Amino acid sequence: MRYNIGLEYINIENYSPFCHINEMSLEYRYSPFQMPFILHQNIEVPVHPDTFEDLKLSKKDIIYTKEVHPTSSFRTVFLEDENIFLKVPLLRNITRWLRDLPAKQVLRAHYAAGLLEDNKCVGFDFLREEWKLFEDERYNFIKRTIPDTRLYPLFYIIKSQDFEIEFILRVMKNIISTWAYYASQDIYLEYHTQNILIDDNANIHYRDLSDIKSYSDSMIKASFIKYLPEKKDFNSLIFDRAICNQNFDFILKYHPEIREYIPEIKSYIRSSIEKYGLNFPSDYSYDFDYANPERIPERTTLVSWRK
Repeated sequence: MRYNIGLEYINIENYSPFCHINEMSLEYRYSPFQMPFILHQNIEVPVHPDTFEDLKLSKKDIIYTKEVHPTSSFRTVFLEDENIFLKVPLLRNITRWLRDLPAKQVLRAHYAAGLLEDNKCVGFDFLREEWKLFEDERYNFIKRTIPDTRLYPLFYIIKSQDFEIEFILRVMKNIISTWAYYASQDIYLEYHTQNILIDDNANIHYRDLSDIKSYSDSMIKASFIKYLPEKKDFNSLIFDRAICNQNFDFILKYHPEIREYIPEIKSYIRSSIEKYGLNFPSDYSYDFDYANPERIPERTTLVSWRK
């Protein structure tokens, strides 16, 4: 089944506190465009047109172009004819960082995919990847296969008002349970909203594994762990910040009627934490100081509905 790219164009205002920092050209954000392919080391390589001048390329370097559609994850584009996603270096600042595609990031995602394959979880899957790496990392790219099922971006589910409350609650519970299971295996899903795709059964199909983290595995160990006193603080940072303070807070914003189900959601969070033996602080969380470009965790209060 072909992916409905039109669903990507419904977005959430102010999803990121840094959403106003976006150096990508407007013409490549919301409408289809032609993606140039060049020959690099005898391999056909997609190059984002915004980076052509950075790479000192010209029209004579183009062997062909393909129409692609941008997604809510700006480095990732959709090729409708092939029903695949391509992730390419953008070389532009979006939110905190330059959106390149270093080999380290690609290999971390590949390593994380192996861990997920070895620890399958009901309700969760991820898009399989093929990738090419070069000595000049500005030409790296990833190709992702889209499963043959109807998928909805979580952005769309949150904002469109096209889904029943019961379905949204199933999605929320699945996010909680899959996160808790993998955390118990020392695999931490940071669950960025733009990369969560949902099928008709509320199952998760995660689009990008580059943000998978671990508390102890050196291959995917989070750099900010050195600032955290205990593992319970790491659990809190990932869960309270990424799950509750981002995804769930936005669901509650766009669906205030779900607030009456908060006791049920809190109970499900508690039971999932207990089921998988996860340790959490009882009365506080951690977050990052958005005024500081460094990711240094700081202690903060729980989001209001979690208290």
